[in-house]
Amino acid sequence: MRTEILWEAEAELDEAIGYYQEIEAGLGLRLKHEARSAIRWIKHNHDLPRLLPRGYRRVNLKVFP
Repeated sequence: MRTEILWEAEAELDEAIGYYQEIEAGLGLRLKHEARSAIRWIKHNHDLPRLLPRGYRRVNLKVFP
């Protein structure tokens, strides 16, 4: 399965990581780890999240919904 992460999404994630890191040391890294883990899960379970009308799949993060 081909995975594409839009640059806008990557920039938004980087911004969120910095924001949470300022709130509490390590929290931003926790977000980064959870996001990367969710991406790996999607790659291996790509049929489970339903395909949305605009052609993408959505998975909510456990700690950062």
